[in-house]
Amino acid sequence: MPGWEGDKQLHSGYGSSKPDSPGYTDEQHQQVAAYRAQLLELGTQVMTHPYWETLKGNDLFAARMQLKHVHDTPEPEREAAA
Repeated sequence: MPGWEGDKQLHSGYGSSKPDSPGYTDEQHQQVAAYRAQLLELGTQVMTHPYWETLKGNDLFAARMQLKHVHDTPEPEREAAA
């Protein structure tokens, strides 16, 4: 991405700026592609798991919301609740 120079701040001599971004290296492009492929695979496994067929209506909604927010609670509290 191209760099930029911001306007001088009011009542200050400070002017913000960012240099040009060097962009991703070929290795970084490959790693990002690998992460995206893994994310797609894992997401597909979760969404198509037979467990979801055992739930209907509000139970299905509650289970998905619980899964969505599983990391909202700090680790020690989750272990105590289990």
